[in-house]
Amino acid sequence: MQVTNLYLKNFRCFSEKQLALDNSLVLLQGLNGSGKTSLIEALHYLCYLRSFKTHTPRELVHFGQDSFFIKATIRQSDDALPHELQVGYSGKKRLVKVNQQAVVSYKELMDHYRVVTLTEDDGELIKSGPEARRHFIDQALVLDDPPISQSLRMLKHLVDSRNALLHSGSYNAQSLEIWTHKLWLQTQVIRQARQTLLATLEQEVIRIIASIDPSILVSFSYLPKQLNPEHSFEQFMDSSGRLFQEESRYGRSLFGAHLDDFSIKLQDRTTRQFASRGQQKLVVLLLKIAQVTHLKANRGSVIFLLDDFITDFDDRRALQLLPPLMTLGGQLIFTCPNLGGTLHSQLASMGAQIITLTD
Repeated sequence: MQVTNLYLKNFRCFSEKQLALDNSLVLLQGLNGSGKTSLIEALHYLCYLRSFKTHTPRELVHFGQDSFFIKATIRQSDDALPHELQVGYSGKKRLVKVNQQAVVSYKELMDHYRVVTLTEDDGELIKSGPEARRHFIDQALVLDDPPISQSLRMLKHLVDSRNALLHSGSYNAQSLEIWTHKLWLQTQVIRQARQTLLATLEQEVIRIIASIDPSILVSFSYLPKQLNPEHSFEQFMDSSGRLFQEESRYGRSLFGAHLDDFSIKLQDRTTRQFASRGQQKLVVLLLKIAQVTHLKANRGSVIFLLDDFITDFDDRRALQLLPPLMTLGGQLIFTCPNLGGTLHSQLASMGAQIITLTD
């Protein structure tokens, strides 16, 4: 899978931009403000229909305009016909097309185009709270198995409905138990999917580390909120009297997959508290490489976007990380703020297409 052409109209800093990509290995280089991250953001948006920098599409529109348009040509194999993806945003509405046909589901889109993105903001996986980690694992689940997005939407609906009931203060024990049972069941579905994927990613990270630096030890642990996975629903109800009292007091659900978390440890110590910035970035990169590897095995080729990430590592570590990246088999698109340097020279020696952007 490879992006061969990208066209932007009124997107971020570009009033209009055409980019031809003729390689599976691409380096976009240029000074700050030249638009490198905006190009990565556009490629990311085509897959997820949301930005990694903002939840508001209006903020992606070029200054002084009221709409934007993104179009990309995707080649899935040398002998297959290319696909054309389009996303247009205007008047608070978004229109998505594949080969000029409107798309109504994530599955239709992700059958043709799968992207994993790594940016500076992904450091929040470690530094931020549970919401960032839930967002990562749920986004990874949808990319891996698009129909699970329906289960995630159902989870949100059940949480909202149960919260509304609790907040109203006027409900009976039977109605609360019905909504509690629904949320408990949906939590089991989401939790199982998350735990399975997390365990798979952990094993893949361990495999990658073995080829880089076997002294590194990374582990992930799923952390359920207020639910003992060994308990049946009846046991949960019998043991949660105090929990329900707290929920009545606060008017919201205090258990469920929407509150779960997972821990990331390096050398058996929590990365958030004990790992250096460089170690944190290494763990995040390994996690993303593991995700790409799993997706390739499960669904097919993936495009990996790395926005100014490798350049933060020292030369020794960067040279260690390039080989596992090169074995991923899909298109790799790097950005780099430096004209020259280790990343530039290494990718150039590997035959990369190097594109220099100017202000």
